[in-house]
Amino acid sequence: MTGQPYSQDEIRDALGAMRVRAPAFFAALSPGEFTRGTAERWSPAHHLHHLILSNKPVAYALTLPQDRLPLRPGDLPSREYMQVRDLYREALATGVRASGRYLPDPHGTQDALVAEYSGTLELLEHNLLMYWTDAELDAHTLVHPVLGPLSVREMLFFTLYHNEHHLKGVQASLNRTENP
Repeated sequence: MTGQPYSQDEIRDALGAMRVRAPAFFAALSPGEFTRGTAERWSPAHHLHHLILSNKPVAYALTLPQDRLPLRPGDLPSREYMQVRDLYREALATGVRASGRYLPDPHGTQDALVAEYSGTLELLEHNLLMYWTDAELDAHTLVHPVLGPLSVREMLFFTLYHNEHHLKGVQASLNRTENP
């Protein structure tokens, strides 16, 4: 991702761009490349399944009635995309890794996993448009398992960066980096 999204429209546009780039990359891998890995050294299929497991709860949370979500203090502005990115990088530097329900165990065909992943991004875009205004993104809190309470906007920033982080990690491991 080249820009730093902030508004609801910019976040949706970034999700849409990821929905084009990432599935195209994963779909273009040979079956051998897609599945080469272990539980300790993830294959592209593991990374993709992890992203599915991570994106789905955020997409679901966007459908919850807002009165069921904690309010964010009104004087506490949402951090910007790069600040959330840096917060996540700091957590990774401490050795934090995926665990529990976020550990991938990919099953199914490459096409099915790519389609399911693309569907999670499409659902995020749809739910963001249907259930949230730009101002509401700052008014409510979702809890990230490592980063703690984040505004809905910050959670979407995390989700965008998390997808980008894994895509670039897989590209680097296969020596297939792209220049956005």
